[in-house]
Amino acid sequence: MIEVSVSVSIARPAEQVWAILGGFDFLPRWVEPIASSRLDDGGRLRRLETVDGAVIVERLLEFSDSERQYSYALLESPFPVSDYVGRVAVRDDGAGGAQATWSSRFRSQGVDEVEIAADFEGFYQAGLERLKALVEGQ
Repeated sequence: MIEVSVSVSIARPAEQVWAILGGFDFLPRWVEPIASSRLDDGGRLRRLETVDGAVIVERLLEFSDSERQYSYALLESPFPVSDYVGRVAVRDDGAGGAQATWSSRFRSQGVDEVEIAADFEGFYQAGLERLKALVEGQ
């Protein structure tokens, strides 16, 4: 199993970060390659479309507003992975700021494990850096 985790410190309260990060339907707000998101199945299924037209379908596994985290499973995607479970979370850093984390674990399907892990790490880093810029710019 491959594990990837990226965290970014944000100089704003965790509640303010969670307001942008915390909606299962909010990815287009802070992840530039995601053009749209539509929820189905009572909000538990997320159908994403990328700016280049790829479709990604994910199922919400756990959601906690009080703990500021959720996890999801990848059901359909163009990515060469299986058994993918992702998680986003925001923690109070104890000094008035927050730490946002995006992590996942998955199996590689026919591609180099180091390469696919680096691809996801770069994607998560770019998304969290954009989140940071959005929240700190408010």
